Amino acid sequence: MIKTETSRRAVLRAIAASSALALAPSLSVAAETPLRLGTSTPGGGFTLYGETLAQAANAQAGETLVSPVGTSGTAENLRLLAEGRLDLALIQGTAASQALTAEDASGLRIVFAMYPSPGMLAVPRDSPARRFEDLKGLPVVFGVRASGLVLLARQVFGAIGLDVDRDFQAVYVGQAAESPERVIDGEAAGLWGAGEGWPGFARLAASPRGARFFGPLPEQIPRILAAHPFLTAMAAPAGAYPGLDADLPTVGSWNLILGRSDLAAERVRRFADAVHAAAKELAAALPQAAMTTAARTAEAAPAAALIHPGTAGLLRDLKLLPG
Repeated sequence: MIKTETSRRAVLRAIAASSALALAPSLSVAAETPLRLGTSTPGGGFTLYGETLAQAANAQAGETLVSPVGTSGTAENLRLLAEGRLDLALIQGTAASQALTAEDASGLRIVFAMYPSPGMLAVPRDSPARRFEDLKGLPVVFGVRASGLVLLARQVFGAIGLDVDRDFQAVYVGQAAESPERVIDGEAAGLWGAGEGWPGFARLAASPRGARFFGPLPEQIPRILAAHPFLTAMAAPAGAYPGLDADLPTVGSWNLILGRSDLAAERVRRFADAVHAAAKELAAALPQAAMTTAARTAEAAPAAALIHPGTAGLLRDLKLLPG
């Protein structure tokens, strides 16, 4: 269910309070510059997730292991990783898969799985639209141009013969927080997004206009998967947002935390250990973060060799990877 920002902050304060003893100055590990974690623009799902993850992991570890860095999203995160200006970054699933299988992927490794992102459209509750095609010619908000959401939209719509720029009045925003407001104010007819607990959908669903959600038609899903093997069939769960009353079949991918392969294994291991130990607190603070587990990380990796050695050590200790 959707949590309010107030309740989320309360949970995070409780996490920090429960770990207060660990903040004593007698730490045996020498202080290091925190790992720089690229997120997204204000109001974006990656920003919310990254800030929540960092607070929980840092509280669990008793030190500032990781510091969130605001960016324009997936495309910039990948560039900043390549330039060495980020250590870790939140990367949309299909972009992550493409980056990991590229010829120059030696510089990137999987540090942890985030959560799945089933793609879907939201429209005001009284909209007559029931299919993607019903919004042809109308303004639709697709998000920040550099975000993984826009990449996902181009893949999904393109596979069924629709071009987001040609067939719709595509609306792109500077910050993710602007997206739902365009629909609430009546400037746009629909909002593209993905995942459970995505702030844009939560904002629209909680507004007086309400929201109704739909994905590709059942017969369109196989076409999308055939065109884009990195995508997978998945469902947005009933109750993820007000107005989503039944599981919604669609397509999507697993978002991943990627890191530079040259990061010291012991630094990544401390981060991975903290995330693993904070699993219950993360799930309580943010519903979609319940998917951020060591087991999901092992499952989401296309190959064990693509997992960062620091994380691989944790997974081997947990018997999730062969020793």
